Amino acid sequence: MFAHVLVLSYLLVGFTLSTPISDVSQTEIDYELFGGGFEGDMILPPEVLNPSEEPTGRGVAIAGPRQWPKNTIPYDISLITDQKDRDMIEAAMNTVTLVTGFTKPGESTITPCVTFRPKMSNEFQYLKIQYGTGCSATVGYTLFKKTLNLEKNGCFTPGIIQHELTHVLGFYHEQSRPDRDLYITINHGNVAKGKGHNFNKYLWGGSVLNQNSTYDYDSIMHYGSHSFSSNGQPTIVANVPGVRIGQRQKLSPTDISEIRSFYGCEA
Repeated sequence: MFAHVLVLSYLLVGFTLSTPISDVSQTEIDYELFGGGFEGDMILPPEVLNPSEEPTGRGVAIAGPRQWPKNTIPYDISLITDQKDRDMIEAAMNTVTLVTGFTKPGESTITPCVTFRPKMSNEFQYLKIQYGTGCSATVGYTLFKKTLNLEKNGCFTPGIIQHELTHVLGFYHEQSRPDRDLYITINHGNVAKGKGHNFNKYLWGGSVLNQNSTYDYDSIMHYGSHSFSSNGQPTIVANVPGVRIGQRQKLSPTDISEIRSFYGCEA
């Protein structure tokens, strides 16, 4: 996974070979593909260029930081009318806060790295959470509208909500890294007509920060093997035999490390 500064989890040697947390059935992640955004579920702020089409070839020229101020995400959940759905969203937020927490040197208590909280009445910069078609989220902080959209009958699983919250924190999809061809193969012949742009690699350059993270097959931000398939055959195959991709269970250790790094938290 990599972030919207744009921060790339970029390293040309090494990759995560751990057994994935869990494989995922394609039906679980299809709703992300129907979100109507860039690569299915990403809503790019108006000031951000398509990260795979920056005209100079030097990466994405992005105005301003993408981290949320004070590492805090105020939110409005009032449009989510089902209490069970609210509880699941807030549980996913609590999980992200808990697992990304860190212990400061000399202390024994865990300090949150990122915090989600209900917005106050005098706050105008916040995340609006609502029902929608498919699953989608604004990537990173912006002064423009910031939304998290969840389809009631497809997006309400803890892992999918954590995936979308990670977009909110400022991260893109793992399989679009510029070095991805070392680790996966895109079967373009199996990609549905008109969906090939979802498999473009991102460009990087002067505006890209290198987090020195290994390619992470286990990332909660990785496409599944059959994403945008036209014929039921895999569109993405890991170059390492037996490695599965596309889990939507929980943040991987690398996901956690990258969020901490992006938000300046000491691990």
